Amino acid sequence: MRDTGFFQLRRGIWEHVRDGRLSLQDVAVHQYIASQADTRTGIWNGSAGALAGELCLSPRVTRRFLERLSRGDYLRRFPVPGRHVCYPILVHKFLITDGEHRGEQLNALASMSPADLRYFRGEQRGEQGGEHVSSQKKLETVKERRKKKPAAAPPADPRYQPFVEFAFESFRAKHNRAPIWNGRDWKNLKSLLREHNHQTLPLEILKARWNNFAASTEPFTAKLGDSLGYFCTNLDKFADGPILAAPQKGLTNGNATSHSDNIRGVASSLGFVTRPVN
Repeated sequence: MRDTGFFQLRRGIWEHVRDGRLSLQDVAVHQYIASQADTRTGIWNGSAGALAGELCLSPRVTRRFLERLSRGDYLRRFPVPGRHVCYPILVHKFLITDGEHRGEQLNALASMSPADLRYFRGEQRGEQGGEHVSSQKKLETVKERRKKKPAAAPPADPRYQPFVEFAFESFRAKHNRAPIWNGRDWKNLKSLLREHNHQTLPLEILKARWNNFAASTEPFTAKLGDSLGYFCTNLDKFADGPILAAPQKGLTNGNATSHSDNIRGVASSLGFVTRPVN
């Protein structure tokens, strides 16, 4: 069905380019995915590999595009863990043009799964079941929009994107895979940056404490798997360095002398000459 007819663009997406939330490349990839989505559902079955082949880009580059668009709530993905196959990718606010939900928009963020989709209701249709609203109603809507001046979007925090990229690459280097951070992780990060300005929490301090968090070996912290959400709500715990596991029995603070060192000390005091064993 997507091979015929027209594809409707979201005019509002250009505002996201102007305020820095999206780049022109992000928009191009987003619009390509939307143009390939099923017109009855707003779902594209694809992957970074499939996107790379279709757009002649490297899989690494297309994977970053998908991750950025997912973090920005433009897409919602349902990958298959451990398998490099195509999977459902939901396009948020996709206008449905075929099927029972025609005229509605896909609410990808509220959808529980590709089999349990949610939609935004479109304009109320007339009692006769017509496919289009009247031209007079459309004209009134346009006039009302022109009268209302859109509120200026708050500027994006300049620390957000650099820190996300830093933490993402740090996670990938440590675990040899990309993190699967969800909405709670991003919400906690945005809340942290909103509560602490650039002066109280500079980007370099944020990066340094993330490094301390990632280097922690204490069992509870290590089991968290470098959770971005936990880090953002426990930032002060990593101000003084990594939280290390307790020293092994017989050692104190990781700097105590070993058992063999103690034996050599006693032997030396009795007049014996000891040599270290290689």
